[in-house]
Amino acid sequence: MSNETADMRPRTCAQAIEGMALSLDPEQAGDMETVIQFHVSGEGGGEWYLTIQDGQCRCERGVAAKPALTITTPADVWLAIARKELSGAMALMTGKYKAQGKMGLLLKMDKIFSRPLTEADVAARGWLEE
Repeated sequence: MSNETADMRPRTCAQAIEGMALSLDPEQAGDMETVIQFHVSGEGGGEWYLTIQDGQCRCERGVAAKPALTITTPADVWLAIARKELSGAMALMTGKYKAQGKMGLLLKMDKIFSRPLTEADVAARGWLEE
């Protein structure tokens, strides 16, 4: 993997979740309207949720009122999944993280969040400077 590609990968779980909002593929999301909640434990943990609506995705800190899917994960596990160092499906099956709610949505996440981030996306968030 080139250094340039490595620099584009998230360095924190917060970046990984925020990056999901940036990587939404509107064609794959279609007319989807949903909320995905993340409860992240460990170093760099916190509460985030993604709202998908009108072909766009917004990431916010906090707890959503009625998420369709809730993911409970250690920060290092979700970061490894986001960096493609760990298979999300394998991590779920081996109990590294838990999911509740619409499991069909969980299974679609790889396709829904498939738009590659650009250098401009990453630079605009200030991730390269952190």
